[in-house]
Amino acid sequence: MEEKHVVIGAAGALGSAIVGVLSGLGKSVRAVVRDVDRARRVLPPEADIVIGDGANAESVRLVCRNATVIYHCINVPFEKWYTVMPAITDNILAGAREARARLVFPGNVYGYGPLRMTPANEDHPLAATSKQGQLRNELERKLIDANLMADVKVVIARFPEYYGPNVTNWLMSPIFQAALDGRTAAWPGKLEVPHDLIYIHDAATACCILGSSEASYGQVWHVPGAGPITGKQFIGMAFEAAGTKARMKAMGRGYFRVRGMFGSVAREMTELVYEFEEPMVLDGSKFAGAFPGFRYTTHEHAIRQTGNWYGQHLDVRR
Repeated sequence: MEEKHVVIGAAGALGSAIVGVLSGLGKSVRAVVRDVDRARRVLPPEADIVIGDGANAESVRLVCRNATVIYHCINVPFEKWYTVMPAITDNILAGAREARARLVFPGNVYGYGPLRMTPANEDHPLAATSKQGQLRNELERKLIDANLMADVKVVIARFPEYYGPNVTNWLMSPIFQAALDGRTAAWPGKLEVPHDLIYIHDAATACCILGSSEASYGQVWHVPGAGPITGKQFIGMAFEAAGTKARMKAMGRGYFRVRGMFGSVAREMTELVYEFEEPMVLDGSKFAGAFPGFRYTTHEHAIRQTGNWYGQHLDVRR
């Protein structure tokens, strides 16, 4: 029987990249989205686009039918995480259980809190100090328990911050827009602190590799990217790719405290800015040892590709 890969949240940055990787490998992919118009803009033309709502248990059950591997790529704004994500994750877990499918869950580093050692390996304590990190840990615990109980096979890929085409978040969008316009780009925390960042295509490829490897399930895998880079270096490369003179500034805790009085993203960042004040570097040796043929895209090339994408999609700059 042909494998069926189901990507839930397929119109988002990571979900669309996963659909692209799987389609390029000739895999049968069901791309589950809420916004068909956006999906048609970001997904390959051959994608099998299906409307589904992660918050609706019956909808998730239907889109997971006959799935072999399910990719949980739904993300929501910070302020909706606490009210929406637990139910969405429960629904996807139930859909995977009924379909007897394996589940790939892309994670992040929020659950660690400030790193106690660098580079941090997968055994680093889950000592989240932020509300979102604590919620992340609760969701991952539920998924790991499902795997331990032989209920659903689950693998967790743990990533640093993404950048690349379709990544239009609070951090990356302003940097690449500033580089194109020749304005000052801002970086949270300290400009000189090393930080892992991963190109979205590399993150998607890693998810597909882990999803297709039976031996990877029941484990957490660090996939850190092409190597630590400082904010100063990253912004400098973005401006160089745009052909403009680099101009940058740091945003400290005080900035986010003030902005947090008016916006939810800044309020969340007040709790997470520690990531950019001290080195945030992951140990990716476990993944590298298990999949020695995998190669990261260099930051130089990936940043050029990202800048080109921003330059071609003027609507995201408005």
